Amino acid sequence: MDLSPTVEALLTEFERPASIPKENARLDVSRTVSLLAVLYEKARNAVEFRADHLIRRAAIERILKRRIMLDGGGHNVAEQLIVELLWARYIDSSLIDNEKVATIQEVVDRYLALKHHSSSNSVPWDTLVGLASSEIEETIVSARKRIALTNFFYQAIRPKVALVDVDPEYANMLIYIAVERAYAQSDDAFVTYHLLRVIYPDWFTAHAPNTGAQYERLLSTVQLISKSFRDPAGDRLFRYVRSHTPPYLLLRDFFMEVGPKARNIIEDQEQFEQKLAEIASRRYHEIAGKVRRAVVRSFIYIFLTKMVFALALEAPYDLYVAKKIAYIPLGINTLFPPVLLFLVAGFFSVPGADNTRRLIDSVKTILFRFDSLKNQPNPFIGKPPEKRPLLTAIFSVFYLTTYAITFGLIHWGLRALHFSIASETIFLFFIALITFFAYRIRLSAKEYEMVDQQGILEPLVDFFFLPILRAGHILSREIAKINIFIFLFDFVLEAPLKVIFEVAEEWIRFIRIKKDEII
Repeated sequence: MDLSPTVEALLTEFERPASIPKENARLDVSRTVSLLAVLYEKARNAVEFRADHLIRRAAIERILKRRIMLDGGGHNVAEQLIVELLWARYIDSSLIDNEKVATIQEVVDRYLALKHHSSSNSVPWDTLVGLASSEIEETIVSARKRIALTNFFYQAIRPKVALVDVDPEYANMLIYIAVERAYAQSDDAFVTYHLLRVIYPDWFTAHAPNTGAQYERLLSTVQLISKSFRDPAGDRLFRYVRSHTPPYLLLRDFFMEVGPKARNIIEDQEQFEQKLAEIASRRYHEIAGKVRRAVVRSFIYIFLTKMVFALALEAPYDLYVAKKIAYIPLGINTLFPPVLLFLVAGFFSVPGADNTRRLIDSVKTILFRFDSLKNQPNPFIGKPPEKRPLLTAIFSVFYLTTYAITFGLIHWGLRALHFSIASETIFLFFIALITFFAYRIRLSAKEYEMVDQQGILEPLVDFFFLPILRAGHILSREIAKINIFIFLFDFVLEAPLKVIFEVAEEWIRFIRIKKDEII
């Protein structure tokens, strides 16, 4: 079987034997304390909408911030961090030994030294602690296979993208960011960390650089990466890359499931196609459960972080300004948003056999004719669109008209139901948010679809919903920065709770020792 060197490199990565944990002393925690910690973490994660595979990194970041702030220096933070991760069952004790704890402490010390050097605040501490948490995450749980798959996708998509009048190295960075976001679904901390490993690998060696010039080089690289996140070409690149992900997602699932057996299965064409069809069918059926979980999480997130606060404003307005409670608007504002979320996100169709056939054909092309991918149609040309002032002005007016029509109709309908200004504002606020979250859920449900076929009435629906979707996107992005429940959990509840957990852990350990002495 004659395969491209890029495909051979991917197969070789999955044929490498997994590392065997060393039998060193490990940390054990109380099951009682662990149960309480798990309950706390579930409540904490409910008020922050985040993808499942990013939750542990975010927890590491949160614990690091608190421990470093409370300890005043961050020394000996690693063991405390690991204990908290074990409490919450983010990791298993088999992943941790004394050597790994020492390595994690070295990572913490390295970023603290960088923080002290960056006295000019050229790079925010939040960015540095995000980098530290990413490195710790991948120190605890190896991500080399997922990184290999991400790099494989990058090498497949890179020849198809041409950015006009852009430095080649900067273009590579923009494309890699799009791949990380669309395919690996990484957050900015992970993207920055993975880029740094490529651009400045010396920072991650056992003897990391510690001179002023080397620190400045690292900080300037981080600044460049942060700037590239806001590049105007980024959104268009993301959409282009996302449209190419379905077969690579199926290929990822195949490699992660069969591991070192991949080569033998690929060599048997019939078995290979059968395995791909089996995985695809399984993923289709998992979509329903995934959508249901996303709907419930979105509802809890919106209700806890936004709805309670908004309704707390509506009732006082009715009591003290309008001098009466409008039960119909209050009931609609309470019940309509979650019902809309369930309705909009719930109506989706599972891909069929034709989609599976397309996926399998694409996967075979990727593996067996990898070098021909660059010659496929539909390349990305990053050339700014030709400006036509007259058409641009006409379309802009038409686009603004959609806002006036959509929100005007909603305003007219709410006035007919005797909504006050406060009730109407709250209704529009939640409709925009719900529409945006429902749209994101529907996108995640379509991640294995090869062709997004547009229905006959879809352009008309888009005409009215696009303004609401845009408003929801803006609200979600801006209001996420102001989450009173995150503040309450992180700065009011978490620190004292973790102290109680530590005391309980020590007490249970003390009782166990005394019991052993008697026996």
